[in-house]
Amino acid sequence: MTTIIVFASSLLVALALLLFKAIELRCGKKNFALSCICRLDEKSDKFVSGFKFKILQFIQSVRYIILIQTKAICKNLLYKIEGKIANEYKIRRTMIMGQKDIVSKGSVSFYLKKITEGKSNGEKGKIE
Repeated sequence: MTTIIVFASSLLVALALLLFKAIELRCGKKNFALSCICRLDEKSDKFVSGFKFKILQFIQSVRYIILIQTKAICKNLLYKIEGKIANEYKIRRTMIMGQKDIVSKGSVSFYLKKITEGKSNGEKGKIE
């Protein structure tokens, strides 16, 4: 039933356009209905080309977001994760190894204590 309705409506439109074209050829000028159809045809071409341009812009934007921005976001996340891992490693190493102050009175401990005091004062930690 639907096929018959679609076929009948398209046949009716085709016959109407054929009749308009016959009238146009016989009179030598375009009638009102044909001029309206021609205007709609030009506007539909402009609409389709504008729509195609907007779709291409959208595709380029999505491509940029996927290829460029996703890469930058992943790099930032990896740097953050790397920093967290390094901090966690330092914390665990100090917990396991322990950070001890040099307090014994040996000659080596004297030099090491001077180096750590120099580092804490903002110097490079060398002994003069």
